[in-house]
Amino acid sequence: MARFFSDTQLDDMVRHFDLQGYLRVENALTADQIRCLDQAVDRHRKECPDDWMALSDSFCEAIDVLPHTAAFDEVIESPLLLEILQAILGENLTFEEFAILLRNPTANLNEIKGWHRDIVRDYERRKEIYAVSVLWYLTDVSPTDHCFCIVPESHNRLVDLNPCDVAADAGVDLIGPAGTAVLFHARAIHNARLKKNSTQRRTLQAYFSNRLDQRTNEWTSIPPRLYQKSDPALPPHFYAKWNVTNIQDGVGKRAADIDPGLPMTEVIKEVQRRGKLKMKG
Repeated sequence: MARFFSDTQLDDMVRHFDLQGYLRVENALTADQIRCLDQAVDRHRKECPDDWMALSDSFCEAIDVLPHTAAFDEVIESPLLLEILQAILGENLTFEEFAILLRNPTANLNEIKGWHRDIVRDYERRKEIYAVSVLWYLTDVSPTDHCFCIVPESHNRLVDLNPCDVAADAGVDLIGPAGTAVLFHARAIHNARLKKNSTQRRTLQAYFSNRLDQRTNEWTSIPPRLYQKSDPALPPHFYAKWNVTNIQDGVGKRAADIDPGLPMTEVIKEVQRRGKLKMKG
């Protein structure tokens, strides 16, 4: 794999990530990539409207994108980000899931999730969360735009902090120009801070891990073009979870008592609703 960073730079990034629970990387996407990816989002919205679901006035997302288009493969396989991710997670780095997220202008600034940890909402099971997520900004995120915010060290030193006890104005806002990537530990407490004068925020999000025995999510399908790929530039187990059926018990798994005939978008809304109730107690 090509080297984008020196050993010293990688060591510094890993040290920051291990301490703070996040890492901000500017220029993770080129201007041409941003333009092409932005167009790919528009195409997917037009061609696959049933894949999109609205979770609040401002928030909509698509969570099973990869079977429909190869336009986002280059983001998942970004050599620059993989170099950082391998330094953090090791050589058994594996891909977990991918989604497109849109945050639209809204007068309703009440966030549907509030402060939370990803994958497992049950506070008592917080230490079971092991994945690392990457957000790629396709639009500029200024101080007046909806933004991703995080509570530093809440994945490790402050792991016993309960999201329900975090003040609304706490945390660090991670702003940046289009092309910025933000890596964060899924165990770190985070939120989307909504701003009343925001433009639309567009982000791509993927999750990665180095665990081989279970998967974080059953909503993202990994198509044959990816898991049949033989590319020496990729980690050897990168798409190894394409057929893993052992899904971690959390917001990425359909509960056994949910109607099997319910559309996937409604299943996800119900799983998220139950996850929020677990946070409250």
